[in-house]
Amino acid sequence: METMTPVLAVAKMEGGRMLQSRRGLLWLTAYSAVLSAFALLLVSNTELSLLDNAQVVYMMAGAITAAGAMLSVILGCDAFAGEKERGTLVPLLCTPIKRDGLLMGKALGLLLNWVAMYVLALPYLWAVGASGQNLGPALLYLALFGTFVVLGFGYLAMYLSARTGSVMASLLGSLMILFLAASPLVIGPGLRASAVGRILDAVNPFAGALNTFDSVIIDSEPFTHQAGRLALVTLWLAITFLAARRGAGNPKF
Repeated sequence: METMTPVLAVAKMEGGRMLQSRRGLLWLTAYSAVLSAFALLLVSNTELSLLDNAQVVYMMAGAITAAGAMLSVILGCDAFAGEKERGTLVPLLCTPIKRDGLLMGKALGLLLNWVAMYVLALPYLWAVGASGQNLGPALLYLALFGTFVVLGFGYLAMYLSARTGSVMASLLGSLMILFLAASPLVIGPGLRASAVGRILDAVNPFAGALNTFDSVIIDSEPFTHQAGRLALVTLWLAITFLAARRGAGNPKF
């Protein structure tokens, strides 16, 4: 029987922290409770229940992406600084795995956790959007754009984790950037339509994902209208990956 490669071993270990540990199961339980409460709020509140299904699915897709990005930040901040603080980083770097392989294993672990969150969200999206329009495209674009955004924030957190050597410092920095990026979730359309709002939307990958959800789910626009936003989130993922790779090549420990 072929032995598991070091990259897959790290990915299995990182994925297992969420899918097999008590702390991870508690996170998934809390995530399910939040989705349940959000879905019930959307369908039971008198004013919110007047929204069409497409609008509800759009709001759910944004919330799921934000939750995935937050988890990715938390796990990414632990990737190097957490290993350092537990005294396991140096022994890990002394194993046959290369630093690029370590980064890839950590990233695959993040991806496994995001896939678990995505799959867990499917029944809720179906419950609020099955009788409406564009549920299929919503699931497809959430998988594509959500993955790029979530992994990008994971890479950003891993870069800060490696460069600061502190879970707390990297977590604070990553969360501040995430909260700024996710501000379109709570900022009204009027403010986003201002000159500053349009500039931020043009460079903000999270806003790019939200605008794509809006375009596809609510306005039923085709894929050709999403090319610029896809380029934005792809560039975001590439930049954060290169930053994380550089940080992993010279971690502070």
